[in-house]
Amino acid sequence: MARHGSLAEQLAAVRIYASTPDHGPEPMQTNWAVVPANDNNPEDVDGMKVERRWRMKPSIEEIMRSVATGDEERNEAGQIIRIGRIRFSDGTQTEKAFKLTIDGKVVSFQDRMPAGAMLGTKDAAESQLGAEEDSAHVSASNRYFADLLKTLPHRYRSGGKRRPGRNYSRIEASAMLAAAYAATDMAMVTFTRYPDGLPCGSQKMADVFPGMVKTQQGESGSLAWQDIVIAKADRDVWAATVASLSTADKATLDAAVVGQSLREIGGEGHIRTAERRGKRRLIAANDNLMSAINKLAA
Repeated sequence: MARHGSLAEQLAAVRIYASTPDHGPEPMQTNWAVVPANDNNPEDVDGMKVERRWRMKPSIEEIMRSVATGDEERNEAGQIIRIGRIRFSDGTQTEKAFKLTIDGKVVSFQDRMPAGAMLGTKDAAESQLGAEEDSAHVSASNRYFADLLKTLPHRYRSGGKRRPGRNYSRIEASAMLAAAYAATDMAMVTFTRYPDGLPCGSQKMADVFPGMVKTQQGESGSLAWQDIVIAKADRDVWAATVASLSTADKATLDAAVVGQSLREIGGEGHIRTAERRGKRRLIAANDNLMSAINKLAA
C-alpha cells in the first residue's frame, strides 16, 4: 500500500466536500431524465416520434418526364449513359460514399458506380413532416389549439412600430397607477368581459405552447421537475451539514481543497510539526463532517 493510501481512504468526507458543487444544478442538454422512469409502457410511447420528409431525387415524375422525351444517349459500347436529364454510369464514374474502417470510424471515399447505375441520386431524410410554414398547416395547428382550449378562433395582429417614449421604472409605474386610482371614481367604472381567446401576437400557437408539441428526437430540453426538486433538496441538506461545522473545521476543509500539502493545512512552524498538525486537523474535520452527514441522513 502507498505511504498515504490508508489516509486517503479515511478522508471520504473530505473528498465529498471537495467535489460537491456550491451552486444549483446545471441545465442538461438532453431530453432524458436523470432518474429513470419505471413506467415506460410500450403502448404509452407508441407513436411518440415525428415523421420526416423523405427526399428522393430524381422523383418518379422527373423520371417519367425524361423517359417521355425519348432523348437518350449511348456510348461507343452501346450502353445508355443518358435519358433526358438523367445520367447513368458506364462503369467508370465514381461518387462520394461512406464506409466503416477497422476501428469503427466512418470515413468518406469515392465508390465506383456499376454500369447502368443512376448518377446524382439522393435518398435521405430532410425536414420533419408537418413543420411547413404554409398557411394551411398553420391554420390547422391554430384550429387544433382553439378547439382544445375552447376559445375563439385565433387571429393574428401585428404589433406594428413601437411608439416613441421613455421607459418608466417599477416605482414610477406604481406611483402613476396609485395616482390614477385616486383620481378615478370606482363606482362609475364599467368593464366589458370578452370571451376567452388565444394570444394575437404570434402567428403559430404551437410556438406559444411548446410543451404541447412533439419535437424531433435528440433536441435539448430542460431538467425534469423531479430532478430539480431532488437537486434542491440535496443542496439544502448539504448546506445544513456544512453550516453545522465549526469555524475551525470549515477553515481546515477549505484549506484542504486548495492546499497542496499537509504543511499548508498545519499553519506556521517547523515543516514536520506543521505536517503532523495538518494531518490531525484534517482527520478531525473529516470525522466531524462525516458525523454531521450521518446525523442529517438518519
